[in-house]
Amino acid sequence: MVFFSMPLYFFAFFYAILAMFLFVPFAKMIGYRFDIIDKVHSETLEDPTIENSDNRVKIHKKATPRTGGLAIFLSFWIAIILTIGFSKEVLGIFLGSLLIFVIMFIDDAFSLKPGIKLLGQLSASFVPILFGVRINFINNPITGQYFAIGWIGIPFTIFWCVAFMNAMNLIDGLDGLAGGIAGIASLGMVVVSLMKGMTITAIFGMTIVGVCLLFLRYNFHPASIFMGDSGANFLGYMIAMISVWGGLKTSTSAILIISILAIGVPFFDIFFSIVTRLRKKKKIYEADLENIHYQLHRKGWGQRRIAFLFYSITILLCIIPIFLWIR
Repeated sequence: MVFFSMPLYFFAFFYAILAMFLFVPFAKMIGYRFDIIDKVHSETLEDPTIENSDNRVKIHKKATPRTGGLAIFLSFWIAIILTIGFSKEVLGIFLGSLLIFVIMFIDDAFSLKPGIKLLGQLSASFVPILFGVRINFINNPITGQYFAIGWIGIPFTIFWCVAFMNAMNLIDGLDGLAGGIAGIASLGMVVVSLMKGMTITAIFGMTIVGVCLLFLRYNFHPASIFMGDSGANFLGYMIAMISVWGGLKTSTSAILIISILAIGVPFFDIFFSIVTRLRKKKKIYEADLENIHYQLHRKGWGQRRIAFLFYSITILLCIIPIFLWIR
């Protein structure tokens, strides 16, 4: 079954790449046309790490559109539609992703309050549950025994999705960082999906790989476009949904485990930032320069060097569990 479905992974990957070629220039045009841009103010030119009025940390040196999420969203779903179309579950995931994309795209344009964004994340996470996409089982990967968790799966699924969205959004602070980590994590999930015979999740994962690979062409330092909150939240949402779908279809937590390990770098960064902000008596949701990647940048590390370091750690975190399962 997996063998005869192999061309679908190929087509999903290349549909995503071709769509990104078309939509990234379009997204740039939208950014400039409607002024959805990370601007460089005069004070930022003197100190590129100054926070501006929209509560975003600035380290870039030229005005850059933050509409890359538009290209990512459109390219992903066009590739999915051309490859497998819609089922009930896929429709639920699409509607949830559309909701979070629209809310965060508005945030990219007008800077919404943190409470509104959190409400959007919670709402988007709940939508797929209405279509039957939720975590139903927790599995012991050592013994193979699994346990039904009943209604607890609903808040667990919502928490899972919100955590992944915030993790990806937090790591999107340097050129190419979030896109590269999302692509590598998705590739690791594709490998696990193939090992477990999960065709749909493998197709979803390969589509993200294609989208992220092409986006890095424009987003790797020096970036000509940013993915914005809409792109980062969308990628986090889709990675979470792939892992939830995998758990739903196989009654195993293998793909849940690989997903959380693959996003281990931003999750650790969240923990590190929260602890640092609490210690300094800052609000945990406010932007600052306490994240690990910003601290490395302040110590003189270039953006490419930091990106490659985080890529390497993510690859390692993906390989270790896969190697253990193979053995």
